[in-house]
Amino acid sequence: MVLFGLIGQIAWVVENMYFSRFMQNEITRAPYATTLLVAFSAAFATLATLIGGALCDRTGKRKVFICWGYIVWGFTIAAFSLVPMKPSADKVLPMVILVVAMDCIMSVIGSISNDAAYNTWVTDVSNTANRARVDTVLAIMPLLAMAVVFGGFDSLTNANATVNDWQKFFVIMGVMPTLGGIIGLFVMKDAKGVYANKDNTFVNDFIYSLKPKTIKENKMLYVCLSGFTVASVSYQVYINYLFNIVETTLKIKDYIIPVGIIMVLAAGISVVVSVAMDKHGKRNFYYPTVIIGSLGCVVIYCSKFFIGKNEKALLALLIIGGVLAMGVNLVMSGLFTASYRDYIPHGKEGLFQGCRIVMYVLIPMIFGPLFAQGVINAMNKGVADSDIVYPMELFLVSAVVLLFCLIPSKIVRNAQDEKHRELMSELEENI
Repeated sequence: MVLFGLIGQIAWVVENMYFSRFMQNEITRAPYATTLLVAFSAAFATLATLIGGALCDRTGKRKVFICWGYIVWGFTIAAFSLVPMKPSADKVLPMVILVVAMDCIMSVIGSISNDAAYNTWVTDVSNTANRARVDTVLAIMPLLAMAVVFGGFDSLTNANATVNDWQKFFVIMGVMPTLGGIIGLFVMKDAKGVYANKDNTFVNDFIYSLKPKTIKENKMLYVCLSGFTVASVSYQVYINYLFNIVETTLKIKDYIIPVGIIMVLAAGISVVVSVAMDKHGKRNFYYPTVIIGSLGCVVIYCSKFFIGKNEKALLALLIIGGVLAMGVNLVMSGLFTASYRDYIPHGKEGLFQGCRIVMYVLIPMIFGPLFAQGVINAMNKGVADSDIVYPMELFLVSAVVLLFCLIPSKIVRNAQDEKHRELMSELEENI
């Protein structure tokens, strides 16, 4: 679980953060390019997850899609080493289209293998007694993946990176999923008791989780998903611009240590909280988590007032706010994803991966970057594309969006105790 969770998230970190950085540093800083990159990859990822989830349940297999998918996934990442960089003005748009198209191909392969097959497998092998811990640990994987990529290879992608540096970066990042998939062929096993389910047509399975009837019959499942949808929209407002915000807006050149501190502390805190959630129940963690996360974004925003004046104060605010914001994002994933898994009907684990990707990826990766583009354009009126500065106001918008998560939190929280007792009773009977 940890092996494939980490390797998969290394690939997604490259897609979610470094493709954006590649676009901003080597193609164009205009925000429309990043918005297109994120939105189109999200749309193709959603379509691929719907297909992959249906295939998982119809075949009763997960391993084959995970392992062979990871192998091919690596090649699609390495292919970015062939993209021409620093295009002339008349070739910027064709290069934007090329990068977006390649990202879509990469997202399709990754979504079938990771978002559909791997997440279905996780549902198969976990239960209500450990899901908060499982999903929080899996939520930490993006941070660990960032630590691996950021700590080991970020120098190949910063403002001083050369064409050869970027080429090395993409090849190295591509090798990791491919090797992981090969290892998985020998060590991974599908869960026992999972069988092929072809009771319905493929088309029916494909759209199953999006049908009004299905939504009506599984209301709480979708309320759980909506909670992390809001949190993900909030996260997507700033995450695609994070590296350039730290490096160019805050003017922090030696940013590896503070960002590393944020990652380690956020991961550690989220693990401690996840253990408490499994021990005491998730009910009492919803409201504090939302409020603390919003506060963390405001603290990060406040660091702008110390740019060029007091570097120690700036770093302190960045670290404190970053730990709160990142840590809360991890805990939110554990809260709502674990609750969502609790409501999945047995035998439909794969079919319900499609709605998860719609609400966790498609909606956030369309609306988050659109909010960001509006803020960036408003704060850079009359500025040439090459001189655009990504503003700290992105964190204020993120804080406001996150507060709307209080609405689904209340609904899920009120139903938590009854569902937990029901599932624990079933688990004890099975044991």
